[in-house]
Amino acid sequence: MRALLYLPSSLSFFIVVAVSVAIALFGLMLVRKRYSPEKLRENHEVAGFIFNAFGLIYAVLLAFVVFAAWTEYETSKENIEAEANKLSDLYLDSEGFPEPIRAETRTRILKYAYIVVKDEWQKMENGERSEDARIVLEDIFKYYLSIDVNNIPNIYAYQESLKRLNELSESRRIRLLDSKDNVPGIIWLVVIVGAVISIGYTYLFGSYRASAQYIMTAALTITNSMVLFLIYILDHPFTGNNKILPDALQRIIETYKNFPF
Repeated sequence: MRALLYLPSSLSFFIVVAVSVAIALFGLMLVRKRYSPEKLRENHEVAGFIFNAFGLIYAVLLAFVVFAAWTEYETSKENIEAEANKLSDLYLDSEGFPEPIRAETRTRILKYAYIVVKDEWQKMENGERSEDARIVLEDIFKYYLSIDVNNIPNIYAYQESLKRLNELSESRRIRLLDSKDNVPGIIWLVVIVGAVISIGYTYLFGSYRASAQYIMTAALTITNSMVLFLIYILDHPFTGNNKILPDALQRIIETYKNFPF
């Protein structure tokens, strides 16, 4: 399933829809072969009432899951912007440090941004983290804590830098957590079973025109499969062709030019 995330969106959606529709219509064909339309029409009154109630409940549930997944996706993007802002603030705040402290801090800050973009971003596709990024971030902490504050003419800049450094570390932790699956397995179970039931309910209706029933079943299957795959994409914000890109961090690298390492 994860391999579909690396395909063009149009192709991946087409594959998901095509497979889902094929399975759904095959099931409908088996039911219509076994039961005549007249026999199935005996279910219409009861099945129609239950289907309407179930459809409403499932639609609300599906809308809630999509909203939650989309919100989490957007929050991930905002957190990356926040992480980039903290890096930029750290770089600019170091202007209040004397040399060679200023150069040392800026070297470490840019090195961290570079490793996150070039190494950690690729590892996050599989829910992993970069050991090099962790080491560099720890090195930044160690260096800041080793600075003799008596050598800092602007102690306020140093205090603000420590605060932003802690916020940077927090943003990284959140980003790494976001790279893992966020929709619980039990939610996936409920929405998938719900989709199967909603499609299966269409088998209980008997239309004298088989083509009309096939079209209606296919339409419902297309809708369900597209929404479920959308949730799957949003649940993997750092994987595939629709992943969040490290543009905000890349701009930090480009803004502050060449690496002194």
